Amino acid sequence: MQAYRHIDPAVLFKAACHDLEMFRALSQTYLDTAPAMYASVEKAVHSGTAQAIVHSCHTLRGTVVLLGAHALTARLAELEYLVRHQGVAAAGWLAETAALVGAVEQEVRRSMCEYTGAQA
Repeated sequence: MQAYRHIDPAVLFKAACHDLEMFRALSQTYLDTAPAMYASVEKAVHSGTAQAIVHSCHTLRGTVVLLGAHALTARLAELEYLVRHQGVAAAGWLAETAALVGAVEQEVRRSMCEYTGAQA
């Protein structure tokens, strides 16, 4: 089995009380809801509204932390910090983050098929 680079399935498996069915259901919930959550982040960044950026990043961050998506979690926290303290998003932030969101999604899909919990 190929190693996971963008998520740590054991984090979600532990949050699911080591229940593989629950792990898969929560993974599917993420896949169902994350696109709209990230779209909210994009919309907020394009609008330049600090409160909307912070809120949408915080909402998505609370979800991806359960996946053990450490790099994406840190990236969202970074934008929250930048907006709170400097009022702006870094140039190129959306494109780089969209690629990371896509990589996380791919690994979540793969973990739903491959992850058995034995690795936890």
